[in-house]
Amino acid sequence: MARREATVTITAEGRDQGKTFTIREMPAEQAEDWATRAIMLIARGGIDVPPYIFQAGFQAFVVLGIGTILSGLGKAPHAEVKPLMQEMMACVVSMDSPAGVPITNPNLISGQIEEVATRFQLREEVLSLHLGFSLAARLLEYRQMFAAIMAADSGPNTSTSPDPSPS
Repeated sequence: MARREATVTITAEGRDQGKTFTIREMPAEQAEDWATRAIMLIARGGIDVPPYIFQAGFQAFVVLGIGTILSGLGKAPHAEVKPLMQEMMACVVSMDSPAGVPITNPNLISGQIEEVATRFQLREEVLSLHLGFSLAARLLEYRQMFAAIMAADSGPNTSTSPDPSPS
């Protein structure tokens, strides 16, 4: 069975609108190594990571939760996070080369991407492919759940003082 792939066409307004990319799944050993290094950075950031998580590979991100991961990686030095980010971009293939031949070299692809938002979207798509679900959709679900909880907690407006008595 071949590794999974996903096609992404940039729809956001901007210089990259209409560009098409293919996201290719990392080989199993590379994906395991990538996830282990990311989890180790999270743990060093002070996040409590259960020992069994290290056997879970990318699925550890599901168990830990997106908020925990972002918090842990946010505490890591950029120099240690950057190689992980570069490896993610190595999963991206540009389908919009002038010669009509897909571009697989991450350095050449970086030169084709003109919007920071596109880079974020492509990294999100890499994670989604490896996790087996859409990260953006999951975050939207969490936001909607949180908004519903907050709306239910606020309840109806009630008066806190009695109506003034007529004189």
